[in-house]
Amino acid sequence: MGKTHILGVPIDILSPAELGRAIRRLLAGRHGHIVTPNPEFLLLAQKNQEFFSVLEEAHLSVPDGIGLKFAGWLKGVNLRRYSGSNLVSYFLKIADKLRLRVAVVNWSKGLSGDEDIIRSIKRRHPHLKLLVFSMEQDSHNYDVQRLRSFHPDIAFVALGAPWQDIFIRRRLLRDIPTLRFAMGVGGSFDFLTGKVRRAPRAIQFLGFEWFWRLLQQPWRFKRIYNAVIKFPIAVIGWQFRRFKYRPNVVAMIINKQGEVLLLNVAGRRNYWGLPQGGVERRETLEEAVRREVAEETGLTKLRIKALFPNTYQYDWPKHYTHSGYKGQRQSFFIMEYDGPRSSVRINPIEHKGYRWVRLEHLIRASSPVHRQQYQIFLDKYYEIKKRQN
Repeated sequence: MGKTHILGVPIDILSPAELGRAIRRLLAGRHGHIVTPNPEFLLLAQKNQEFFSVLEEAHLSVPDGIGLKFAGWLKGVNLRRYSGSNLVSYFLKIADKLRLRVAVVNWSKGLSGDEDIIRSIKRRHPHLKLLVFSMEQDSHNYDVQRLRSFHPDIAFVALGAPWQDIFIRRRLLRDIPTLRFAMGVGGSFDFLTGKVRRAPRAIQFLGFEWFWRLLQQPWRFKRIYNAVIKFPIAVIGWQFRRFKYRPNVVAMIINKQGEVLLLNVAGRRNYWGLPQGGVERRETLEEAVRREVAEETGLTKLRIKALFPNTYQYDWPKHYTHSGYKGQRQSFFIMEYDGPRSSVRINPIEHKGYRWVRLEHLIRASSPVHRQQYQIFLDKYYEIKKRQN
């Protein structure tokens, strides 16, 4: 089982046998998360950092949609796609055979109501232990105790993207200790309940499900346009990005005690560095650095002491080039901060800690990968101090 990346999101390359082995591993473990990315997911993840992170963290990423297959061909990879509704049917059979308990978290405003789903599943699997209940897409409250007392082994969440997978990752896997795995299923149950008709096999084989869906649900035009037109353009643009360097801003924030702010990147290892981030389209360098610093630290009342455009450029390692660019071209900012040291509010999606270090200790306190560039930044800072004196 290998991986590829489409628009920066990891996608598993799975034969049917590899998919079966991956599912058996999840069934034998605890708190697994299966995602089924389609073009709409990947476009949405470009604008929603939390959703992007959730897709990145998933234990199994099963491609769904003909668009991903075409995107894989552009990268020289033949992705086998699996529809979400087929996976749900497969998992229900496994659950019935192994006598596992299945919970379905349904969207309260979806096409299929709770009773529709119960009837559909019980018609095929009359002895299956089943719990179905509804909630709002963006609700932070649900009946945790009811779900815990049911002791589910598998959970299907039909809230749609991005809510379902964020809910699974941030709430469900944390709240329900018995779960072996959970999967976001979108409108998969609408096929099983008959609310939406599946495309004929010939249309599925040719990859024209989108046209079949448009005929049945013309109000979905915008979503289908995104998947059929916007997504391929984004994928082709992404392929050309690998010849370019991504514009990036780095902020050395110095407080009145002469200390520099370092952030520890989220993940298992300690990875300390200065606040930094990419420059968005039509954004000035100053707008970019203020936005990134505010997002990563919560600090907004900062004075820009100096700017050194395009100070440092480097190539990303080969395993990291799934981010689309060849590397980064960094512009360096020196920023002054007069507020309390404790006012920093990190974004837990991106960072797990922060600390203030003496300026002379910056190189030693930073992760080794940053030390060369930070020495250049320090030299720039000392040049300014020398001119001022």
